[in-house]
Amino acid sequence: MSGQTAKLAQKMLGIGVTLCKPLIWFASSIGGFFLGRFMGIAGIFAILWATAFLAVRRSSWTLPVRRGFSRQVLFTAVDSIPASLRFAAVFGVLLIVQAAIWLDMVGGTPEVIAPVLWQVIVRELSPLLACLVVIGRSGIAIGTELASMRAGGEIEILDSQGVDPMTYLVMPRILAVVLSVFCLSIIIALTMIVTGYSVGRVMDVITMPWSDFFAEVSRRINFEDGVFFLSKTIVAGAFAGAICCITGLSIRGAVTDVPFVTSRVGIQALTSVFVISAILSIVFYGKLLVFKIG
Repeated sequence: MSGQTAKLAQKMLGIGVTLCKPLIWFASSIGGFFLGRFMGIAGIFAILWATAFLAVRRSSWTLPVRRGFSRQVLFTAVDSIPASLRFAAVFGVLLIVQAAIWLDMVGGTPEVIAPVLWQVIVRELSPLLACLVVIGRSGIAIGTELASMRAGGEIEILDSQGVDPMTYLVMPRILAVVLSVFCLSIIIALTMIVTGYSVGRVMDVITMPWSDFFAEVSRRINFEDGVFFLSKTIVAGAFAGAICCITGLSIRGAVTDVPFVTSRVGIQALTSVFVISAILSIVFYGKLLVFKIG
């Protein structure tokens, strides 16, 4: 009798294990996903901390590092100005057209255009557009270059020669991306405001002269918006630059794996920029777009 009971218990245990296998697999998959994301975020903060530590050390800025930083700023910021101006002009026109439609729908006055343009451009659009331009034009190129160097063994060669890859390759590229995002954001914001006013003036959406319009926009400038703009451009640029470098250096295969890294660089960097934008908007203003949080 006891033998039959033992066999029955063993059979029930086997059935229980079989039924629990999908749950165990699901729990392990969820845990692995969150653990992977946590390790990825920790890696980003680690490389940003190392970048800040190296940037304040005078000995880090040797002549080759300064030249690499200058070339990266030239390629990422200066050469991106024409594309930024085109994007800003197009979005400025689209923004003023949509503003005109909203005014007709709600019956507003043209005087509300200036504060709307300022808030939308400075708080949201200009930092996002600058990040899009930098990632699309330079971020993917940075990831591809580092991945090619990694696959070709150049990183190991630099390390064997006593050259720190973090100081020589990563630090100047991240700082150049941060500086480029900040400068291009200012250029894009000014271009969008000027373009929006010019098109709005032609469409009779804006009736006030430029001096009054500029005075109204200037009156909207406050310390909170300045801190938000600075934080958004610096944090978003830093995360984008760090992700491009980490993804490029994470390659472990041959040169044929470089295209796969290139595709991941853009997606991951853009995702981080939008997530950071949403988080900072909630932290500073307690709302996401027009939706109140809390």
